[in-house]
Amino acid sequence: MCGFAGVVGIKPNLEMLKAMADVIRHRGPDDEGYFLDGNAGLAFRRLSIVDLETGQQPMGNEDGRIQLVFNGEIYDHHLLRATLHRCGHVFSTDHADTEVLVHGWEEWGTDLFQKLNGMMAVAIWDRVEQRLVLARDRYGIKPLYYAPLPNNGLVFASEIKAIHASGLVPREPSPEGIYEYFAFQNIWREQTMFKSIYQLDPGVWLTWQDGKLTRSRYWDITFPRSRRGSLQTLAEEHREILGRVIRRQVAADVPISSYLSGGIDSTAITVAAYQVDPSVNAYSCIFDLGNVGEDAFVDEREFSRLVAKTYQLRRVEHILPQDSLIQCLDDYVWALEDLRMGMGYPVYLIAQRVAQDVKVVLSGTGGDEFHAGYVGRYQSVGLQGLSAPITPKLWDFLRKWVTKQNYQSDTAIAGKPELIYRGILNFLVKPAQAKEVLTPQFLHSANGYDPDQVMTDFLNRCPSSDWRDRVMYGDAKTYLAGLLVLEDKVSMAHSLETRVPLLDNELVDFVLDVPFELLWKDEVGKVLFRESVRPWVPEVIYHKTKMGFGPPDASWYRGRLRPWIESMLTEKHIKEQGIFQPKFVRTVLNEHFTGQRNWAYMIWSLLNFEAWSRKFGFLEII
Repeated sequence: MCGFAGVVGIKPNLEMLKAMADVIRHRGPDDEGYFLDGNAGLAFRRLSIVDLETGQQPMGNEDGRIQLVFNGEIYDHHLLRATLHRCGHVFSTDHADTEVLVHGWEEWGTDLFQKLNGMMAVAIWDRVEQRLVLARDRYGIKPLYYAPLPNNGLVFASEIKAIHASGLVPREPSPEGIYEYFAFQNIWREQTMFKSIYQLDPGVWLTWQDGKLTRSRYWDITFPRSRRGSLQTLAEEHREILGRVIRRQVAADVPISSYLSGGIDSTAITVAAYQVDPSVNAYSCIFDLGNVGEDAFVDEREFSRLVAKTYQLRRVEHILPQDSLIQCLDDYVWALEDLRMGMGYPVYLIAQRVAQDVKVVLSGTGGDEFHAGYVGRYQSVGLQGLSAPITPKLWDFLRKWVTKQNYQSDTAIAGKPELIYRGILNFLVKPAQAKEVLTPQFLHSANGYDPDQVMTDFLNRCPSSDWRDRVMYGDAKTYLAGLLVLEDKVSMAHSLETRVPLLDNELVDFVLDVPFELLWKDEVGKVLFRESVRPWVPEVIYHKTKMGFGPPDASWYRGRLRPWIESMLTEKHIKEQGIFQPKFVRTVLNEHFTGQRNWAYMIWSLLNFEAWSRKFGFLEII
């Protein structure tokens, strides 16, 4: 696990490369490396996890034609190494997965990316062809940003702050990116909140040569749904695959740990990892529930304690005080760079605690998107019926979402299923509310950005006509992509590598081939997954409904945090930023503090944006 940066198309110097590497030192405090080649340069910071002695980067092939920097872990690198040995390649390292990429590139070129099972961002420089190739893993587990330069050059890095540290790209906010964040509480496609800086899409490789950029997609989600068998038979097969996945992902030359929230995903992963390696420690984050109201249910301490007791796990319990957000918000948004969904700061703080003990942690992120875990998306009214006229039964279920969406009439969404899907995502600023919520100046600066068109474009790319698959596709391309950015950034801020076993290629490919009827039924999601891991989890965890992981912020905002929130979101500063109508923000705060409405997500996003603006120097956006 590492961080890298680089420049092509201009003549960089070592001072520039070191500045880029230094600002992401947290991604790799163990080692550094640099490569200069005329109009190209690579910088690297290493967090040593595999092949501690001989895995230094940048790494080249025997004649030095290929130079490569890589962030991630390739879990099938032993198999690929054996294949490359048979092809005649000679290795100088014992078991470095980076060298497998070097020789794999020599042997297969861009076909290499389809063969990799792991998490990956990579930059490959060909000194003869003067060609750069950037690539990112299937799901976007590892980040990779790039910025075209006015002189046809290109600067790229694992984090945005490294691009700014080059001195080649000015730090400016992107109105379109900001609008996208407040529309979806997330940022999708290649958009970022910074002007002229883009994030490479998952499953894509990008080539730079002679100032020209070309993209190719090497992988996308498909839905064969061709595997047959009973629930019991397929659950047993799923469990065998998951067992192999865990064995692959606990392999490291340093100790491994696991998050244990008390949900079925983290419980299954922790117990399975402990069975493979009894030295695995579990870490649980719990919340101060003093004077907390109805949102106290988010705390799952009783379940994580039960799991630890049942299996005699070594477990560390980390409690968050009610003012923890005040202490960490600035550091959190600096680490995240691009703001994302949900109250993610507890993940930042538990990662900080885990990093005091180990370098690697297993996470359950990704367990819901491909296993149909978001039950609300798949209610028994049948989203597969959305390709037909909206029935009264379906409309009853969707009406509350349409009301939230604030469309002007029932017919506004008829025949537009992408709008219905958008209605069941976490979103903040609704299309029909934009003029009421956002200032005219900001809307003008966003250049006609259309959130509904963004959603339509995603769903139109889905290769399946089954609406259950289309919802799954949308979740993976949007919601999951945002979660993975957050997971990487907040852990690597503390030099902690997070692995996500439930996104192993073998497991995902299997689930995409299983009939949907075995994934979700009535009000129960993750049917196959539950049956698969039932032997590994306490019965109460098997039956437990999904809760999600987040603090009781709705109560905390009304209590301990209220004076601080009011000092952060002053009317004067809201006016200076020029994005939100001050009257709207005033209404949000008043309604939340008096208990008329739960505005926790909006307040959270406003606080994030306020901290982001200050940390990155954008005190006035418009």
